[in-house]
Amino acid sequence: MTDTDPATTVVICAYTERRWDDLVAAVAGVRAQTAPVAEIILVIDHNPELEQRAAAGFSGVLVVPNTGRRGLSGARNTAIELAKGDVLAFLDDDAVPEPDWLEQLLDGYRDPRVLAVGGAARPVWPDGERSRLLPARGAGTGELDWVVGCTYTGQPVTDTPVRNLMGCNMSFRREAFQLAGLFTEDLGRVGRTPLGCEETELCIRLEQASPGALIVFRPSSVVRHRVTPDRLTWRYLRRRGWGEGISKALVSRSVGADAALSTERDYLRRVIPAAVLREFGNSLRGKGFSGLVALFVVVGATAAGYARGKLTRQRLRIRVSTPKLVHGPIHVATVDIRDMPARLQVPSRAVGHYRAAQVLVRDGERTLDVVLLPVHRGAVRLDLIGIGTPAVAPKPEFERPLISVVIPTAHRKDQAVESVRAALAAGYPRLEILVVDNFPAEPDGDDRLRGEVERLGARYLVEPRKGVSTARNTGAVASTGEFIAFLDENISVEPGWFDAVAEEFVADPDVGCVTAMVLPASLETDAEVLFERLKGYSHTVRRQRLDRETVREDPLYPLSMARYGPGSCTTWRRSTFEGLRGFDPLLGAGTPAMSGEDLDLFVRLARARGTVVYTPHAVARHTHRADWLELREQMRGYGVGLSAMLLLSVVRRPIGVFSIIRRVPRGMARLASRTPELPLSDRAARSRLRQLRRDERYGMLDGPLALARAWKRHRLDARSRPR
Repeated sequence: MTDTDPATTVVICAYTERRWDDLVAAVAGVRAQTAPVAEIILVIDHNPELEQRAAAGFSGVLVVPNTGRRGLSGARNTAIELAKGDVLAFLDDDAVPEPDWLEQLLDGYRDPRVLAVGGAARPVWPDGERSRLLPARGAGTGELDWVVGCTYTGQPVTDTPVRNLMGCNMSFRREAFQLAGLFTEDLGRVGRTPLGCEETELCIRLEQASPGALIVFRPSSVVRHRVTPDRLTWRYLRRRGWGEGISKALVSRSVGADAALSTERDYLRRVIPAAVLREFGNSLRGKGFSGLVALFVVVGATAAGYARGKLTRQRLRIRVSTPKLVHGPIHVATVDIRDMPARLQVPSRAVGHYRAAQVLVRDGERTLDVVLLPVHRGAVRLDLIGIGTPAVAPKPEFERPLISVVIPTAHRKDQAVESVRAALAAGYPRLEILVVDNFPAEPDGDDRLRGEVERLGARYLVEPRKGVSTARNTGAVASTGEFIAFLDENISVEPGWFDAVAEEFVADPDVGCVTAMVLPASLETDAEVLFERLKGYSHTVRRQRLDRETVREDPLYPLSMARYGPGSCTTWRRSTFEGLRGFDPLLGAGTPAMSGEDLDLFVRLARARGTVVYTPHAVARHTHRADWLELREQMRGYGVGLSAMLLLSVVRRPIGVFSIIRRVPRGMARLASRTPELPLSDRAARSRLRQLRRDERYGMLDGPLALARAWKRHRLDARSRPR
């Protein structure tokens, strides 16, 4: 294991107190792993008594109720929406992992094409010996061991790409749920009802959404799955086969019969006939015929269940992987774990009321988590956060370097003044602040803005050439600091922001840029909430180092803007910024291209083998567009800027077109991901989400022409500018 291994969330779902001892053993097995576990989430499926017992019995485990439909799929989806890990590993409540279980799973992700890794399940028989009811060659695996949730004859014995994984021992990259959606809640075990195939259906959808992706089975990753006596009866074999057949019929209706039955056809052609011949020979030699009968019972019940399932008209409903969308305003709050109450009282609003709260959890100036919690009767239960007292290293002492802060402004000059005030209030001793007026009221500048800025101790500059890139470059040239922080006018940094940024630069001289966590300043209007769901910047609370090794874990790098964080709140080492010749004036707000300047600079840094560090401890607040029409124009601008940036990148470096083409399928899959699910009654919000997606895609069509107009305007500005 290395420091670059992804943070992992282990998910365990439970529904009954009858398995309490098994659940205790499963949690203990996860805690004994040789690989570090970032968090453990235990989801209780509609059993309040078990939930209370688990919350009291497991310290350091996030115990939550299933907020979806009753059943295993709903419980897993609940965990997915809460998990913070880059990899999510799923373990049954009656399965105990081997000490290297997680380490073996994570080793499978060395190949960036791998989106899911699963392992083997070895049965733990009631009496310690294999049941004679299930056929097998000796004491090894048997052809029907899948009936009791274990590895069966016919599965690979070495690391092999497969169609689907076993539900009791599987893991997925977070990206997999963004591409394929969540587990469908129309499938999956509900209590003791032996339905299944939810992981099969999800894996098939994942392969269809990302054709180049790999799903890998690693038999070296092992869990011990307990087999209860009630599963070793003829009645259970019939019910399990019947449920499997019905589930397979539903899956084939959803993803197509060829995909749903490809593995099963090979199993019936190759594995079952060999088992029938072997068991028939055993019966002739007087070794009993229970194995032969079991083969016919299970296969026959499965075929009958499949035929019955084909007659139903039921269709699977697929949920997408996004945090639950809350219709209406969301309260924004910050709490410190050192002095955190059990309940947070939410202020009342003049119109309507809050249904949820986005809570930033900090330990002093260190970020621990960002969670979305329900508001009930005007209050938020903070004890649901599930964070104990963390062992956070003390903030190191270092000599604070001079940081120059460049704040370009055009139409929101009052916000620019507030941004200056927030920077001064951040508590950093060595700051130089420059406000660049990119839309002056007069050729010599805006006297009112100049007066307010200079009274605060900042410098006021005028740049009449339109474009945020030009304004930023002008501020950078006039600045004197070793590091340059670029803050948009609608960004307000919080206390400790500059300390967290400077700490990264001082600790590592190879770092060329530091990006920050940016949270919404408010989520009062539908436009603000929708933007946060579609383009929100609070993507992770884990520090990330992005360099040439990142492409191993993210095939889209360096074109994955979400990995960097927003360019509207970044700090650059001056030597790095000047070596890249700053922002490209053809891109960005104020130009026909409208955006794309920040990703363009990140891509150029990546090609120069530079390093970006994202730190969640530097927190800033962004004022989202509150107006619906402004938000639509902003989304269109993102599309325009993206295609313009890609075209400009190819013009500069034609050989780079092959790198872009190689990333197009995965990028389009992300861009065309399904719209986040909303309550069925909220049709207007669903329609607006689809409209925003269309605006972004249509904007991409305008990118080439916008780039041509930007180039023409830049040439005219260059000719008219005095030498």
